[in-house]
Amino acid sequence: MGAPAGAVLAVNARDPEETRVALACEGRLLDLRWTRTERGTLVGSLHLGVVTRVEEGLDAAFVDVGMGRAGFLHVGQVHPGLADPALDALAAALLPAPREADVRTLLGEDHDAEDEAAGTPAAQGGGEAPPRAARIGDLLRPGRKVLVQVLRDPLRQKGATLTTFVSLAGHRLVYMPSLGRPGVSRRLLDPLERERLRLLLETLAGAGCGLIARTAAEGVDQEGMLREWQGLQRRWEEVATRCRHSAAPAQVLTEDPPVVRAVHELLDAGVQRLVVDDAAAADLLESALRAAGLNSVVVERYAQARPLFEALDLERDWQGLFRPRVPLPGGASIVIHETEALTAVDVNSGPAVADSLEATALAINLAAVEEIARQVRLRDLGGIVVVDFIDMRRAEHRRQVESALRAALLRDRARLKTSHLGSFGLMTFTRRRIGGGLPRAVEAPCRGCGGSGQVAHHHAGALRAVRRMRAEPAARAFHVRAQPGTCGVLRGPLAEAVTSLGRPVTLQEDLQVSAADPVVQPDLLADPGSGR
Repeated sequence: MGAPAGAVLAVNARDPEETRVALACEGRLLDLRWTRTERGTLVGSLHLGVVTRVEEGLDAAFVDVGMGRAGFLHVGQVHPGLADPALDALAAALLPAPREADVRTLLGEDHDAEDEAAGTPAAQGGGEAPPRAARIGDLLRPGRKVLVQVLRDPLRQKGATLTTFVSLAGHRLVYMPSLGRPGVSRRLLDPLERERLRLLLETLAGAGCGLIARTAAEGVDQEGMLREWQGLQRRWEEVATRCRHSAAPAQVLTEDPPVVRAVHELLDAGVQRLVVDDAAAADLLESALRAAGLNSVVVERYAQARPLFEALDLERDWQGLFRPRVPLPGGASIVIHETEALTAVDVNSGPAVADSLEATALAINLAAVEEIARQVRLRDLGGIVVVDFIDMRRAEHRRQVESALRAALLRDRARLKTSHLGSFGLMTFTRRRIGGGLPRAVEAPCRGCGGSGQVAHHHAGALRAVRRMRAEPAARAFHVRAQPGTCGVLRGPLAEAVTSLGRPVTLQEDLQVSAADPVVQPDLLADPGSGR
């Protein structure tokens, strides 16, 4: 589903410590991409790597890609063509994947680029029975060179998660060399448009080319698609050239900057404004949009001192993502609690809104499903999510809530699988994260957090204080009252940002101040016309 008419895409790239790209409508966040400078990502980058170890017990291999720690490559992410030692890494990556499992692997990470043809005979090797599942030792040996793409960044002591099914994503198209046929996003439902795009892809690249039309391709003519396809071909030629002339391990393609990737993912026909608060980011996006043939998209430059998210009334929604309790209309609420194993979402009732307990439960549950889907999307929750709805006795009411949640989750660009809503009021679904997600409490527990439960909340509050100080060019000094944890972030990770203001900043620890909303008191310069 596309964005509603009148949606705005807000790019907050003014602050070097953090970049936020938000899809919003009428002051309400609909989707979000978030990156922090110190958490630079390699997701999507291509590397020419060397297999250093093959672990039969794990059915996986470890690959040196030049990151210091070897990357993890599971057998399910290994192209079967690599079993032929005569094929070099580049030639193997170009071979069509002959089995349904390989096609699903190829399409699995980009929900927006999935194709229903994965279950057809053509995707299963022409209707023949699939061969016996290969073991990792049948496919790889130590010393083998492989072309891999990063699926997930290194985490703690673990290396990056890798795949040999590489893809190059544009705004409207995704090139997957190993797919071996054109396809159309599942999210495009109009059968006539699907057929038009499929025929267009065959005209552009041939019936044997692994080119996928994304949802942004809807209604686009041949000229616009051709321009993007030529750009993807140039990128692949660049990869091929670097593979031939680089000594492994080596990075052979860097993914687009996060701000460009985020705009490509979130920009669709419903977006009427693209607002950017940083000149360098605006220039970068204008260049990227022109390269993608999106000349009709106008980048609106925001130059006011007031932070962009506050000017668009989005900051309140952003700060709410760090709180476990999310209010619903009428006094009800949902509570989101993340653990190591899963994320629990509890629906809490409010005042009665109907004549009976059953009708009230149904009304609150139906009101909760939209917010649950939105929060899961905005917080980029991954893994198992268990929703505890208010108990309902009638089976038809449970089916109604179950259908409503599934429909709400369709707006998510991530890959999801849902179960049924049981008699105990529990419904489970799984979701693959699109990015790194917001900071997790399990990653940085805080002792003295003043109730927030995580350092990430203090970091968000500290960034808000920095933004407010930057928005006061006439101040000669600042006095900041904030939670102890927030003050600690301003003295530590954000100390350079505070120093760069070039004005004295006094920090006062105050447990009564919200961790997300520190008090910034500027000492303003005297008005030259006042006579003082």
